[in-house]
Amino acid sequence: MYFIDTHAHLDMLKKLTPAGAVTASKEEGVRYIINVGSSIDGSKKSLEYAQKFPEVFASIGIHPHYAEGFGNKEIKILKSLISGYNEESGIDPGTDAKRHKKVLAVGETGFDFYRNISPRPDQERAFRAQIELAIEYDIPIIVHDRDAHVEIMRILKDYSARKGFKGVIHCFSGDTAFAMQCLELGLYISYTGIITFPNATDTLEVVKKVPLEKVFIETDTPFLAPQAKRGKENFPGYVRYIAQKVAEIKNLSIEEVAEITSKNAQDFFGININDHQD
Repeated sequence: MYFIDTHAHLDMLKKLTPAGAVTASKEEGVRYIINVGSSIDGSKKSLEYAQKFPEVFASIGIHPHYAEGFGNKEIKILKSLISGYNEESGIDPGTDAKRHKKVLAVGETGFDFYRNISPRPDQERAFRAQIELAIEYDIPIIVHDRDAHVEIMRILKDYSARKGFKGVIHCFSGDTAFAMQCLELGLYISYTGIITFPNATDTLEVVKKVPLEKVFIETDTPFLAPQAKRGKENFPGYVRYIAQKVAEIKNLSIEEVAEITSKNAQDFFGININDHQD
């Protein structure tokens, strides 16, 4: 039995180091971690960790909080990072090199209408551009959706029929009706420690209704520690608590949840376990 944490921000940890988090997570049964970029600097870190740790893969993207002024400069940088460029790689950031084999997705990107840190037109411009990048490189888009279900759906419907489009709503916070809309577009749904919170009634209904074959589990490290670890810094090893809650709701064993969600993630993100053995 092993788990895949499909969404973590190792660069934002305050207590654990990235290396310490990877080691501790392996001890908790986590085989792979997808480290998700949320800014240019965060995406550089994501690529760095993916190149350094066999267990870590990268997503490259800009969160809506950092979307203000998004334009061609940011697109060029994101493309260079998807191609595997950093100061040590020697790849010219202006070239259209192929995707680095450990960059598995674009994002996180989308809308955040809760805090509204960036102007909404900038959020939309960044969101659309990153969806286009994901399609261009034939990798999934990781979608951030906070208080923006209608607008998220409006954008995703524009791309859902495009060849190569696939996406996941990370840290799912909608109701069952919204979940069904997402499934109709072929999207996957990812659960965080929120499903372990006492007040997560609507989300628990989603867990009941959504087929496990369309689900990932994630920690969103270092945020949203599961209820059993509230007050502690979240890290990918805590993904087992999310799996346990899903198992409880679905009346399955944790082994079944681990197996199905891990297979989902491997197939969706294109993780070839034979290429990344310990």
